[in-house]
Amino acid sequence: MQRRIIIALFLMSLLLITQVAGAQDGNLLRDGGMEGSYTARGRVDFNFPADWNIWYASAPHTEDWMNLQPVAFPHNGPGPNPQSGSRALNMNRGYATFTAAVYQQVTVTANANLVASAWAYLKTCNLAPGFDNCGSAVESGAYTRIGVDPSGGTDPNSPGIVWSGNSQPHDRWEQMTVSATAAGTSVTVFLYVTQRWPSDLNNVYFDSASLTVGGAGGSSPAGSPAATPVPQTVPFVVAQGENDDGSIVHHVQSGDTLDSIAVAYGVTRQDIMALNNITDPRIIQIGQELIIRPPTNEQSDSGSEAEVTDEPAATDESVTDEAAVADEGSEDTAPEQGAVETNEPTGESETSGETTDETAPASEPAAESAPPLDIAALPPAPVRSSANGGVRPAVDPSEATGQVCVLMFDDANQNRLQDADETLLSGGSVILVQGGNAVADRETDGTEPYCFNDLAAGDYVASVAAPDGYGLTTPDQLSLRVASGSGVTVALGAAQNVQPLAPPPADAGAPLAESSTETQPPASNSILDNLGLIALAAGALALVVGGAVTLVLRRR
Repeated sequence: MQRRIIIALFLMSLLLITQVAGAQDGNLLRDGGMEGSYTARGRVDFNFPADWNIWYASAPHTEDWMNLQPVAFPHNGPGPNPQSGSRALNMNRGYATFTAAVYQQVTVTANANLVASAWAYLKTCNLAPGFDNCGSAVESGAYTRIGVDPSGGTDPNSPGIVWSGNSQPHDRWEQMTVSATAAGTSVTVFLYVTQRWPSDLNNVYFDSASLTVGGAGGSSPAGSPAATPVPQTVPFVVAQGENDDGSIVHHVQSGDTLDSIAVAYGVTRQDIMALNNITDPRIIQIGQELIIRPPTNEQSDSGSEAEVTDEPAATDESVTDEAAVADEGSEDTAPEQGAVETNEPTGESETSGETTDETAPASEPAAESAPPLDIAALPPAPVRSSANGGVRPAVDPSEATGQVCVLMFDDANQNRLQDADETLLSGGSVILVQGGNAVADRETDGTEPYCFNDLAAGDYVASVAAPDGYGLTTPDQLSLRVASGSGVTVALGAAQNVQPLAPPPADAGAPLAESSTETQPPASNSILDNLGLIALAAGALALVVGGAVTLVLRRR
């Protein structure tokens, strides 16, 4: 019995030490360091800390690589080492994109000001032939952010979420911070990540998340659109220019979708479907001409748009007859009364406006005096064919090719842009890679741009090296998308005495060097930080145990 009392007192003392240390930390999140046990969420390769939930997007999915479910595991390092402690959360999906958010609901005091923060690390890049590592590149469009839902909701698309700015911590740990004011007694913290383009390596790491009381507070602007839109990632489309008649016609190319075309022209999918009588938005053909905007510059007397055609016009006689039918019995103000249908052979017209006393009497004599239209005497309908240039010939995707042009310039001011006084460089190299195989290469000679012609449509990686004595100011790897019948021009910058950050080989023991100019706090040591509390609790434990021993000895 006495032994049980001593054990119970010892356990109570340990619990006291734990609670005091937790209170000293002030973090309202459970397992903010991602150090606890991980549980699988429906798949053996989809694991998250037990105290955190997961949301991920499955749409839009207009490409096979778009918005796939990531894999997730605890990450112990190296490459990178956790920001603190022994673990970080890793989500990844190579050769694809994913949009995901881990979140946790927390009970707080109503109307309390809160500060949420977390550290993130991105690794998104494409591997060059013969390499198993690469420097993380911004071309993927990846970014992270942290948000707080003051109402405790679990939808990362809610317009009420207060978000930090977008962060792009490529090859480095970077802290994200946001301040919000609780609307009730529950808030939700979101750690969010997405990418625009797929990469061979596509990783994000989260660590050292916290939620504390304090800060300036804040809320999402009332009535604003969703503060966390799921990125509507669509293939890139170059908008085509306006024709002489004011119309805009898009010629469909390989990789185009209705959604990507709509984004390029600032219209909706429904607009394009209505103008082109499309019933299934999934079915469009390479070479197909899609009307984005009908002709607007030429108008007919009746207020409707004139038909623009390269075909021979109707005879003067037929034009005169049609004009007589349209003009007879109508007032000068008729076009202002509404839309008029002029295709009735009897000359009758329907208007969307009210019929006045002046137009009603005039329309009856016109109907009686207009002779029947002789259909056989009308000229035949125009025929368009590829023979007379009215229709573009069909495009064979297997024969359509694209072009990539490259140049390398002396980026003296290291701003990544070629200024007027910055000359071309010789001695650099560019290798084009597709599907892991080098398909073309070029050593710059200062006479560029040099164009790689007759390239099959698809995705390429440009692997770049600077001349001797120079270092690149632009990324050493670029993801390029080549479309049929179009070209891409890439300007590559290099400057003297630039020493680019060289990533360590995969699975190297040393952590990656920090490239951020932000000074990071030293990794915390929970034992040293709470040494005073531990000593205090140990003293209390000694008093408790000593009292228990004294009590036992007295009873003997």
